Amino acid sequence: MFARQGYAATSLQQIADELGMLKGSLYYYINSKEDLLYEVIKTVYTAGFENFEVLAGEGGDAAARLWRALAGHVVYLIDNLTATTVFLHEFDRLSAERKAELAAPEYVELVRDLIRGGQTEGCFRADLDPTLAALSALGSVNWIYRWYRPGGRVPQEIAREFATVLVRGMLADDYELA
Repeated sequence: MFARQGYAATSLQQIADELGMLKGSLYYYINSKEDLLYEVIKTVYTAGFENFEVLAGEGGDAAARLWRALAGHVVYLIDNLTATTVFLHEFDRLSAERKAELAAPEYVELVRDLIRGGQTEGCFRADLDPTLAALSALGSVNWIYRWYRPGGRVPQEIAREFATVLVRGMLADDYELA
């Protein structure tokens, strides 16, 4: 319901009605509507980062690892489209403390470190700003929740295209992406 109509427009009564339970029964599981939002966001964030980290850590040079991590992240976002929509669209509704806990700097740091490693290895351009490139890549793939609709292109095709476009833009002139 948060993804469909937004956090602000969704009441606990509507959630209870959707679940076929009394509103008071919801309080057995949660203390507030924000608790529910936090759990949705925390779950998709934690699983998404674990997936990203595993893919980025598998073998190959930095370009191959970044390509694999970005492609895998696209598939993860699409496979978890509803929860991803809630995370990326409603994150700012969380309290300052909860936002700080899930601020997602780990994603940026991981991508930035891959880019720096790739610069050292010679696969990424030396003039590339690793932080801006990381923010650009993550911002691009995270925006998928705004336009992707199930039933269109196959998620793996979209993932390959995104990862290829993003990583090729970072490559050194004499490097070939495998």
